[in-house]
Amino acid sequence: MSQIEPNIQALGWFALLWGICCLGFFQLAGMYPLARRTDRAPISTLLVLTNTALWLALSMATLHFAAGELRWTSIIVMSGLLFLFVPELFQSLPRRFRDGPQGLALSAFAFILALLLLADNVVRGVTPLI
Repeated sequence: MSQIEPNIQALGWFALLWGICCLGFFQLAGMYPLARRTDRAPISTLLVLTNTALWLALSMATLHFAAGELRWTSIIVMSGLLFLFVPELFQSLPRRFRDGPQGLALSAFAFILALLLLADNVVRGVTPLI
């Protein structure tokens, strides 16, 4: 496997973080446009906008991490595979977690936790096994 990607630990962290980004993307894609949402409560709109900002920050931070730690071929293959297969995982979630405020709050928590992991250099401390 080292011929393909020498830093397997970083690849695992990237897979986890990019999987969270993909799940967030599919959840947020169903929330837009805001004008067509059935529950136009201000808190719901605020949650959607907050999650969008957190998702953008996490996506950029994850790609920045990947660019510094992985080969570009590994980034493309892993991100493509995850983007291809994560919709099945998303569809298996209960509806309240996909479309409701509970799901948005859980997503915000996941985005914040992932950003804290990246910001605290927990993920960046990964060294190649070889």
